[in-house]
Amino acid sequence: MRLFIAILLSASIVFSQSGILKVGFDIDDTVLFSEPMFQYHIEEHGLPIDFGWINSHDKDFSIPITPTIELVQFFRTNGHDVYFITARPGKNGEILATYLSEVLKYKVEKNVDLFFMPKDTVNGIKFTSKHRKINELGLDLYYGDSDTDIIAALKAGIHPVRVVRHAKSIEQYGANYFGNINKGEAAKTPFDLEDLEIFYGKSVGVFGESIYPIIWDGPSNE
Repeated sequence: MRLFIAILLSASIVFSQSGILKVGFDIDDTVLFSEPMFQYHIEEHGLPIDFGWINSHDKDFSIPITPTIELVQFFRTNGHDVYFITARPGKNGEILATYLSEVLKYKVEKNVDLFFMPKDTVNGIKFTSKHRKINELGLDLYYGDSDTDIIAALKAGIHPVRVVRHAKSIEQYGANYFGNINKGEAAKTPFDLEDLEIFYGKSVGVFGESIYPIIWDGPSNE
């Protein structure tokens, strides 16, 4: 019996120290520059956002963010496991998976390595739910652009890494970037664009997260 227990313990140590990382990535403004798609939807269809339409039209509007695509390929070619967790609702998620497969040059599947985790609403305020999937998958790292991505990783007890947004996305979606860097005049929103540059220079964010140092220049036609 003692020998059997020793073998089990030995096997457990081998598996737990295999060196294989499980790495998670957000989608919008992390893997895909999707701001043009969301703006087109608002201009043509108004609000609320139809995420079934969004998941079906990345191929028409979204642009792969090259540094993150290369990072995904780095992890995979070195034998690590990569997952994608987005706050988008999952309607037509298979279409997004097909587009990601084309971009990344390997098969991505909904509910296999692509997961949809819409936000929870508590007392009228929306909160991330991604930490539940992060825990379920046993991730080691999570890359994302928004405050909620960083909070999800911290809630799950893993290391968060913030991917630097393109300037146009910061302009459009400042409300979820260090509070709101476009309104640095209140206790709830104390940071502005100058503060953001300081954080970039130090490579650490307001939540203590690491900052992925490659700043994407944006689409070549801009």
